[in-house]
Amino acid sequence: MHVDIRARRGRLSRNLEELLERRVWFALAKFGGRIRRISALLEDINGPRGGEDQRCRIKVSLVPSGSIIAEATSADVAAAVGRAAERVARRVRDALDRKRTMQTRPSVPTNGNEPVEEDL
Repeated sequence: MHVDIRARRGRLSRNLEELLERRVWFALAKFGGRIRRISALLEDINGPRGGEDQRCRIKVSLVPSGSIIAEATSADVAAAVGRAAERVARRVRDALDRKRTMQTRPSVPTNGNEPVEEDL
């Protein structure tokens, strides 16, 4: 599973790229066959001013279609990556569960002999 990583303002260190790939892989590995593409964007919102300004946004494209996006902001980039990965994994799981539930919901056949409200 490959993660396309981009950074606004500057380049990412190799250690940060590896951290992000490892964290996203750990969170999404169980959905591997249902994921088409993963992209992540890291940005420092406030620049050098500090504060809770490290944002990580992760987008997961699903097979056959659909996308899930989650983001997190923290003072620490590793924490932002971890939270965003957890959030996107939870949203992917929920989306796939909803899709599975819709596909397995039993349909009730009607043959025209069911009682109508007036008959009851």
